[in-house]
Amino acid sequence: HQHTRATSFERQGRWQVGFDGGSVEADQVILATHMPVETPVDLVSPTQPRCHVAMAFRPQDGAHLDGMFIGVDEPTHSIRMGRDDQGPLFIVLGPRFRTGQDADVARRFVELEHWARGHLPVGEAVWRWCNEDYDTADRVAYAGEPDPEQSPGLFVASGFNGWGISNGTAVGLGMARQIITGRCPWKQLYDPNRPSPDDFNQSSDSQTRVDDLDAIGPGEGGVITRGDEQLAVWRDDAGTLHAVSAACTHMGCSVTWNNADRTWDCPCHGSIFQADGEVIHGPAIEPLAARSL
Repeated sequence: HQHTRATSFERQGRWQVGFDGGSVEADQVILATHMPVETPVDLVSPTQPRCHVAMAFRPQDGAHLDGMFIGVDEPTHSIRMGRDDQGPLFIVLGPRFRTGQDADVARRFVELEHWARGHLPVGEAVWRWCNEDYDTADRVAYAGEPDPEQSPGLFVASGFNGWGISNGTAVGLGMARQIITGRCPWKQLYDPNRPSPDDFNQSSDSQTRVDDLDAIGPGEGGVITRGDEQLAVWRDDAGTLHAVSAACTHMGCSVTWNNADRTWDCPCHGSIFQADGEVIHGPAIEPLAARSL
């Protein structure tokens, strides 16, 4: 069932994974969905959502980079090679920033391109995107079986701190071995129940508040207060205003307008919504409610 959204996870002898139109059964379920949508333990509070901006450039004159590298100086950048259907690419990532806690993400792309052209043999910029990850206090992922007594066979994997290529591989190998043999390598290292500082997730409020609708230009968005409610309002390129509730459907935090991706980003737990309020990814699972102006 590829490209199928799971909507429920219930255990009735075996796990029943529900989706629109039916369900599937399994002895084991692995939730490896960035921030797992349903777990026996709280994985939201002990993690902090954060982003990088990333760009891909055509190399100049057949230039090539042998390896993957991350800088030790602040602000940190990382570089590697990639490829699309047109050929090789230089992939460059900028320094991290907390999801929904930057009012000008577009500025970060300008700064990243300036850095790349000053340090690398790059040509045309052909791809731009924001990627999101979750950090943990000790910089190690949460992965494993959170509650083998109450929820046997339910596994989670999250909080890779940007090191998913190495730690994701290790976690995948470890979970497979546990399911097949019952033995769990690195169990203590990745234990999803290990303690975390109470104040690690520094929740915040919307970073794009505006006093009136006239402050929102074409292609821009902002959060405005109307009575007892906060509205997330954006103006399309034709000048028409659109509004949704600014309250994230996960836990009610007020979202921030991302002026690069034209999305609503939650500064508390990292949910991201399209401009019209539809969920791009969680932990929220419900869209932002439409509102009239």
